[in-house]
This record gives sequence, structure tokens and C-alpha cells, in this order.
Amino acid sequence: MRKFTAAVALLAALFIASTAQGADIIQPYILASNNTSNLENSIAETLEKLQEGGFEIAGQYSPFTDTNIIVVTNDTLKAIAAKSKRSGYAAGQRVAVNRVGGKVEVSYINPVYIQYAYRLDGNMQAVQDQLKASLGYIKAYGVEKTKTTAKKLKKYHYMFGMQYFDDPSELAKFKSHQQAVTATKEALNKEGDALSLVYRIDIPGSEQTVFGVSMKATNDDESDLDDAFQMSIVDFQGPKKNAYLPYEILVTGNQVEALHMRFRMAVHFPDLSMMGDNSFMKLMSSPKAIEKALEGLFED
Repeated sequence: MRKFTAAVALLAALFIASTAQGADIIQPYILASNNTSNLENSIAETLEKLQEGGFEIAGQYSPFTDTNIIVVTNDTLKAIAAKSKRSGYAAGQRVAVNRVGGKVEVSYINPVYIQYAYRLDGNMQAVQDQLKASLGYIKAYGVEKTKTTAKKLKKYHYMFGMQYFDDPSELAKFKSHQQAVTATKEALNKEGDALSLVYRIDIPGSEQTVFGVSMKATNDDESDLDDAFQMSIVDFQGPKKNAYLPYEILVTGNQVEALHMRFRMAVHFPDLSMMGDNSFMKLMSSPKAIEKALEGLFED
């Protein structure tokens, strides 16, 4: 009887432990370091650490003053990205180097958060460990109120009527994957418009290619899609969350798509309120502006 009672107690403890673990909040961002340093030196050091740590630099850009975004990939990321239809969105991991006051913050998007939010068929813990070993780790951050557990992230949407991960903006369709890739590359390399190419990652073993897109308004009518404008609204509490950038376009098969901003912004900033000074209401026109600009890439 005692053995039976002990076994039941052990099973109960294991169940409670596994339930508690499954309910752990997963944070979208990780702060790697926060040092008094020169921004340019910090960027160079970050690039060197990433390459020494086994990452390939896919692209880099400065969306606005005092901020530099580095996008990295490697064989592990590409292998996971090849496993399912839309997993190509996760092929590039984003690292931000920001000057904030007299210090420089280095942060990165949490790969495990992306694993669940983007419904990946693969474990991103190894990538997180690799980034931690390369850049450091102070804390995870980005969520205080919302319960972003693994279970909830897999079916995340901000509220009723808003898009899920599998409700992307369908931008264009071509006769072949290669035609779609070529058209996207050429459109993003055109000069004089608001959208520019930051990186391109081709994913071996699948007909997926992901492009990183810089968005910089060229006139007042384009202000709603501007990277700097959007971040000025949502990134108002430190540490900085500029590792949200850049936006992605995914070519999957012969189709070109992008995650809808109402999903992508919301899942990266799940604590944002709907109303107020720093809220989604202040970006009410941005989802349509971004979708229209991305669709416009493929208009004759």
C-alpha cells in the first residue's frame, strides 16, 4: 500500500511539474548585454562574435539613428525552415545593437518564442543556446501581462477578428518558384521607393526563399509604413525591442506572401493595449499601408 501511495504521489508530482513547465511564459526578446561602449565598435564586435559562434551574416541595416539590425542564419535554422510550408519566416534570426543614453544594448529575438509563434516543426533551443554563447544573456523580456505560453503562442492572435499566423497577405503568384524569387528580388532592388532589400535566404530542400524588407517613407503619404514611425509608437519601454525589424516577404512555391501586420506586430508586442498613446490604435492605418506597398511591388 505504501509503495502504491508513493507511486501515485510521484506521478502526481511529475504531472504538476510538467503542467507548470508547459505553462511557463516565453518572452519574445533577450537582452544579451548593456555596456558603456561605442556604437560602431559594438556593431563590429557583435558581427565578429556571431561569425565566430557559427552564424552566417545574411544582412544588416540601420533603420534609424542609433540602431543597427543584423540578421543571421545557419544550417540549423535552414533545416528547421525547410520542414513546413511557412517555416521559412524563421530562417533569419534578428539581432539589434542600440545606443540608449550612454550605453549600447545588444538584444535578439528569442528563437524559442519564434518556434511556437511560427508553429515550427523543430526545436529552436539549440539556436537560442548558440546565440547566448556568442552574445551573452542578461534576461528575457517583452511580456509582463500577457500569458505567452507555448500552447497559446501556437494559436496566437491578438483578439477576435485579427489574423493568425496562417492568415498571411497574399501578394502575388507566378508560374514557378524561380520566377517568383526573381520578381521579388528585382522589385526590392528598385530605387526610389519605400521598400528596400535587407537580406535574402534561400532554404535548401524546399521551395522557400525569405527576403528581409526595410520600410522607409519617401513622402508624408507613406509615413504609416515607416520603420521608425512604427517603432516610435510601440517601443516605448526599455530595453529596446528593435529586433522586431525587418519585415519579411516569403516566396513559397510559386506564391509570394507576407505575415499580416496585425499578427506580426501583435505577436512581437503582445502587451500593447488597443487604445491609448502607445497602442495599436495609433497604428490603425499601418497594416493596410504595408499590405498595399508590398502588393505594389508586383504591379506593372
